[in-house]
Amino acid sequence: NQKCSGNPRRYNGKSCASTTNYHDSHKGACGCGPASGDAQFGWNAGSFVAAASQMYFDSGNKGWCGQHCGQCIKLTTTGGYVPGQGGPVREGLSKTFMITNLCPNIYPNQDWCNQGSQYGGHNKYGYELHLDLENGRSQVTGMGWNNPETTWEVVNCDSEHNHDHRTPSNSMYGQCQCAHQ
Repeated sequence: NQKCSGNPRRYNGKSCASTTNYHDSHKGACGCGPASGDAQFGWNAGSFVAAASQMYFDSGNKGWCGQHCGQCIKLTTTGGYVPGQGGPVREGLSKTFMITNLCPNIYPNQDWCNQGSQYGGHNKYGYELHLDLENGRSQVTGMGWNNPETTWEVVNCDSEHNHDHRTPSNSMYGQCQCAHQ
């Protein structure tokens, strides 16, 4: 059921990523919520945002304000998925997610978010990058995405926001604590 292959996994010449979805109501490791407390901004709960696996979030293993906070990644479905961990989604559907959180290598995330401690590592399913997609307002499952396998590329957040307002803009990320560090 996985269409990405090789090491690192690729599909049609593009890098692949595994995905899951979550909701936890916290501001996340990029500080996207009010300075006092741990609540998240409303847009962080209902927009296309993601928690990246540790080595992508920050190669120095920081757990707060990682080097890729605020970066946007366009995910395009391959039509594949990890057997027993998701379901088919039509190939070629693209959505752009901003990194606002860390998917830590702790229980219950180890199978997905553990890519090792250096670049080139991969998770249990063979992917160098894993993105846990925020589903606080059913924005992911509402599209019919059930942990699809995707290709990924870094894109401009504002351009993507202008195309689909569910992708946060750079000015929205500017409200996050890590945007000012």
